Amino acid sequence: MSKRTPGRPTAHVRAGAPAPVSIAPNTPRTTVRAGPAPELRITVDRHEPPEHLFRRLLSAYLGGATALEVEERPALSPESRNVVREFCRRTRRLQPVHDTGRLLELYDLEPPTAVDLDGQLARLGERVVEFHREAVESWSGLPLGDDGYWSRRDDDVDREAWYLERCLARDGPGGDVRSAAASWTIARSLERIADHAVTLGELGPRVAELGSGGCLVREVRQYHLQAMAHLEAVLQSPDGSRTNELLDVGEALVAGGRTLSDRLLPAVGDGSMSPASAAAVARALEAIGRTIAYSQDIAQAFFDRSQRSGTDPARPGAIPLPLP
Repeated sequence: MSKRTPGRPTAHVRAGAPAPVSIAPNTPRTTVRAGPAPELRITVDRHEPPEHLFRRLLSAYLGGATALEVEERPALSPESRNVVREFCRRTRRLQPVHDTGRLLELYDLEPPTAVDLDGQLARLGERVVEFHREAVESWSGLPLGDDGYWSRRDDDVDREAWYLERCLARDGPGGDVRSAAASWTIARSLERIADHAVTLGELGPRVAELGSGGCLVREVRQYHLQAMAHLEAVLQSPDGSRTNELLDVGEALVAGGRTLSDRLLPAVGDGSMSPASAAAVARALEAIGRTIAYSQDIAQAFFDRSQRSGTDPARPGAIPLPLP
């Protein structure tokens, strides 16, 4: 991932679970305690990388924690405070309310509110598609300025996706476990698709060296347009009625990406493309291919979610998918 805080959370907070990490006596440590189970603590070595603390905070947040305590002995280090500030910036609701020097308390000060899950997922999908298109369109323009632009755009998507995942963990849609799992998959997949927009945006200067008129660059752009048409068609079929068709289209797109990738080595061999440019195009094709794979996951999630109504989402008569 190209993001500043790498990786997904790997330590998940469960009520009643023992702390999985033990440390020697008198070893400086950072402790995260997640509410509403105050007895639960996750303790990490003070000398571990900062992203480990971020992952633990995020894991508790995604699990629906309404209160967090970050403790470090003998005192909170500047690095730990920076992690907490970054965590608060990139998430919603939890804010610091008390600081003793060695203990920083975060609480969810907003009362729980009903969430229009389908509406917010739809808006998140629109934002992700727009993000992707902006990234590829940047290949034709000048650099947008500072190197953090695409990561900040991705942070906006993460904030909304993580909030929806948190709401699902906290409430779930009407107690329907299957529907909650499918909706969680959709939110997580959109978050990951946005990660690949970051890759495409950051590759812009290198791909631009090939010139907008290059045959392969035009085909990569066309491939991305097709991937976006596929994603939009998936998002516009939340009842799963076109799942089989859309999955077939996605498989065909993945195969088309492999064909484009196979042309890179000959291009380097005949001197029409530098190895560095070929590597950039290969990364772009990989990002688009992963985007298609996550779109496939969303299509399958919509299919699974529709099963709760007892309808047949695979009914015939689907409208053909319009690809550019």
